[in-house]
Amino acid sequence: MSKMRRGKNLPSNWDDDMSDEDYLQELTGRLSEDDQYVKEVLERAKGVYVECGRDRVATDSFGEFVTNMMAKKGDRRDDGRLFVVTGDSGAGKTSISQRIIAQHPLFKPLRRTFGTIYPSVFYSLMGPATLKFLGIAILEAIGYEITRNLEQGEVWHILPSQLHLRKVLLIHLDETQHLLNLTQTDHDREKLRKALKGVLNYQAWPVSFVMSGMPEITKIAQLDEQFERRHMPLPLPDVDLSHPEERDLVIRITREMCEAAHIDPTQAIQSDVPERIAHAARYRYGRITQVVLAGIQQAARKRSTELTRNFLARAYAAHSHARGRPEMNIFLADDFMRLDPGLFLEVEED
Repeated sequence: MSKMRRGKNLPSNWDDDMSDEDYLQELTGRLSEDDQYVKEVLERAKGVYVECGRDRVATDSFGEFVTNMMAKKGDRRDDGRLFVVTGDSGAGKTSISQRIIAQHPLFKPLRRTFGTIYPSVFYSLMGPATLKFLGIAILEAIGYEITRNLEQGEVWHILPSQLHLRKVLLIHLDETQHLLNLTQTDHDREKLRKALKGVLNYQAWPVSFVMSGMPEITKIAQLDEQFERRHMPLPLPDVDLSHPEERDLVIRITREMCEAAHIDPTQAIQSDVPERIAHAARYRYGRITQVVLAGIQQAARKRSTELTRNFLARAYAAHSHARGRPEMNIFLADDFMRLDPGLFLEVEED
């Protein structure tokens, strides 16, 4: 469990012996009995991950990528590579990327007498980043302590040797589309290309990248002919209900999340409700789980043992502008296919 560290702006008597988990547990105790019940139901449902065909494709593709990454050329490992996972918002890019890395035996932590070695490191960009910021973020993610102000060139000069020292083989950058601001000019593109190449082609210890983000991040792979040649794309398409196995996926997600929450899914997987769930989720895997989870939350608030279309409709209304407008609610409208996929968000005119 992580502990809070006393910073220079915290009082000297600050209690830094309380772990994050203990602190959150104490706050949870302040919730009402009903809210604690809903929280427990949601936690059970959130723990569910339903595997499907794309997981097998991702696992196989990543396995090939890692094998190539580890294969030596002469007496050294070959230069690093890029594994690029793309999809629209809600496609499940982050979760599938993290799963294939976590499940691959090569990236399991190694326990040693001096500590633990982590062969991979994860960092998620939260907004447009400078090249210096990206380098520092990776250094901090691997445990390098920044003790002075480093120039951009210093950061990327230090980074390859520090990755080597800590035996890091793979960097997973999430939300990589935030790097695209570094590809707007020839000068910026050249700096980004050189920075990445310095890590990928470091002779003593080549390091590879998994980059997950919106479809446009393929522009990064086009920065250099070597990147283009050494990258492996994994696009995550939308769920297509014209295929029976895809409709079955929506049903399996609904059933398994409900069963984990101890809620009967029967009414939510009958008739055209799976189609309504997919339409409300813009036909994206990650959003389908969110739509189902929101319905489960509504059912739990009523202590219901069933997930009905009405609970899904309430959840949809709560997250959109369809409250009081059943004709705009995908779960209530008879002709729901005429409605745009996703949430109904009415734009107010000035």
